[in-house]
Amino acid sequence: MLGLLLLGGCQQREELPRVRLWALAPPEVTLPGAEGPAPLRFAIALPVSPQQGYQLYGDLAEALGDKIGRPVHLIFRRTFSEVTDLVRSRQAELAHLCSRGYLQGRADFGLTAVAVPQVGGRPTSPGYVIVSRESDIASPRELEGRIFAFADPPCAPVPVPLEGRGQRPEGFFGRKLSITSHDRAVRAVAEGLADGALVDGLVYGRLAVTDPALTAKTKVIEATAPYLNPPIAAHPGLDPALRESLRKALLTLHEEPAGRTVLSRLGIERFVAPPREAGEGGR
Repeated sequence: MLGLLLLGGCQQREELPRVRLWALAPPEVTLPGAEGPAPLRFAIALPVSPQQGYQLYGDLAEALGDKIGRPVHLIFRRTFSEVTDLVRSRQAELAHLCSRGYLQGRADFGLTAVAVPQVGGRPTSPGYVIVSRESDIASPRELEGRIFAFADPPCAPVPVPLEGRGQRPEGFFGRKLSITSHDRAVRAVAEGLADGALVDGLVYGRLAVTDPALTAKTKVIEATAPYLNPPIAAHPGLDPALRESLRKALLTLHEEPAGRTVLSRLGIERFVAPPREAGEGGR
């Protein structure tokens, strides 16, 4: 069954029942109280399975809501491109995006970075190319012609440098699996459904703590060049005073015990101000 779920997006087969990832979020329309402010809509592309996603981001939404004095309503989507579309159309005011998605949104409609997660003292981190712990594959070059898994491919850096080989990345692998979350990409490798995968370094590090039995079945054979950690960004039309409140709330979240607990669960040390050029390090 796991294999069918992972491969369903890549092969033509009998349609399986689907559960929307955002079905575990609160209702998409949250009515404010008679006197209360309208909720701030926060769109997130889940880098993990929905079973974990709402527990993680629900705490963040509650902490932000307490700090800015208005409810924060989560809207979950499968991919960063779907989240970008929500912000572009003003169906969400705030979003957690990959660096590539943010850069595209900035170019397309002026998306503005509010804060960036810091991990290991840096606002950037690599992606990891992983294979099974039992595999003899020792470098990404050895994955040529093999089955390779990506989570949200439009946001993924190129896992194998192909300069000078006259070969396009899409022709390098025997088959590419597009998988809906990074933890499932790790599981695909651990269970032998894929020979390798490119996964977000932050998610892989968090899994090593929360599910060490899973990551123990895999190994990292290559790290990509560092790229900007997924920023939290706002629509350019968001009220400047509200955007400043959000910025202060995120940048000071680590100063309180409850905030540090929320950040720890997300595998984040703290949020920091975006680099002068918010795309710095972006891939």
